[in-house]
Amino acid sequence: MIPTTIGVALVVFGIYHAAPGDAATVMMGISSGGNMSQDADAKAQAEAFKREYGLDRSLPVQFLNYIGPFNLLRDGHPWFSSPYTERETELLKLEGGGEVLTGAPMEIDHLPTTSEEERARLDAATASLLEGEEGALALLEDGGAASYPSLLTAMSERRRAFGERVDDEVARLALAMASVSGAEVSGALGTREGLIGEWFGWYYTEGGGARVRNTGERPWAGLLALDLGKEMQDKKPVSEELWRRLQVTVPLALISVLLSYLIALPLGIFSVRRQGTKVDGATTVILFVLYSIPSFWAGLMLIIAFGKTGLDWLPVLGLHDKDADTFTTSQYIWDLFLHIIMPVATLTYGSFAYLSRQMRAGMLEVIRQDYIRTARAKGLSENVVIYKHALRNSMIPVITLLAAILPILIGGSVIVESVFDIPGMGKYAFEGLLRRDFYIVMATTIFVGVMTQVGILLSDITYQLVDPRIRHT
Repeated sequence: MIPTTIGVALVVFGIYHAAPGDAATVMMGISSGGNMSQDADAKAQAEAFKREYGLDRSLPVQFLNYIGPFNLLRDGHPWFSSPYTERETELLKLEGGGEVLTGAPMEIDHLPTTSEEERARLDAATASLLEGEEGALALLEDGGAASYPSLLTAMSERRRAFGERVDDEVARLALAMASVSGAEVSGALGTREGLIGEWFGWYYTEGGGARVRNTGERPWAGLLALDLGKEMQDKKPVSEELWRRLQVTVPLALISVLLSYLIALPLGIFSVRRQGTKVDGATTVILFVLYSIPSFWAGLMLIIAFGKTGLDWLPVLGLHDKDADTFTTSQYIWDLFLHIIMPVATLTYGSFAYLSRQMRAGMLEVIRQDYIRTARAKGLSENVVIYKHALRNSMIPVITLLAAILPILIGGSVIVESVFDIPGMGKYAFEGLLRRDFYIVMATTIFVGVMTQVGILLSDITYQLVDPRIRHT
């Protein structure tokens, strides 16, 4: 089951990244078809969002990070490093020969090891330096190499603001940098390329702009570490929300499965015993009609018929009344019972219609076997023949279907939970898909995959219970 689950994760991961749009554009409130490049602030925020969740990394790294057990993001295991990509870099050829790695200065942030307090102090010192205040340079000198990014950013801002006076500002900041770093000022340092190459080249090539060691704050993460991540927008742990939703979906699913089998098995046997009669024909027609009815239409028809617009017998939304907190225990249970009648009915009708047809087909095949004819020839009653000799073998196809029905119901019906406004797994998966939330989509689909395997396992175990001739070795 473990390698199968990883395989399911790989397939879902590939489909997610092949689909159009991304979580960053949704997070920014921009349509996935919009052009974010026209808004520098929006683009910068979207890129920061991608860096936070590792969406700017290569696809293999993203997949390995999700699988775990090592966290490969910046706060992850110190065995690994991450690219510090706050800016796009390019290799610039100098007029006098040689090359220097440069980039867009406004996208340069502080060093990843610089604390928030230190960042605020360096920003204030840089602003003071630009205003010509005394003592600002000394504050920057205390920052050492951590003050370089702040100064380079300030230099770029000053250059754009003053236009023709840019050379004066470059020289002034070059002197400031020389004072901080202890380097000597030369004519080449008055140019943009020289300044970057002399004092900021390390920022792009020696760790700042290439890779930095992960901090180790959260070394373990991913599926193998039982960490499903956090919602990209609400920042809530997916595992906690998943557990809360399962407490709603699982009881409804189990009730639906139980009712489906309790109705389908007797109905299938009844059809076999009345084979060829008008009752069998009418039952077949009714069940095929039920199976063909779309669940969203059935849910809406139930709401219209039994809700306030019709007979007003049943509540139509949610699982509890708005005043349920004030109810006594018995009132609370009765209110819950009334609320789940229509959702359970909508979940159940299609399942029992399909199962009853399978039960009928399996029973018809079994009763034509030689050992059934032998049992009848011995003079055994029809009830003994059907319920003792034929029933067990005819149930094997129906039990096999448990592997398909269980994950669908426990995974949650998107349509049913949306129609009746039930906060279950199906609605959670749909909301995550609309928001393009990677962790919600992965968690809900992988969970359905795991439940499919559990259904197959339960089916295999149940085979031996209904037919002692089957052995698992």
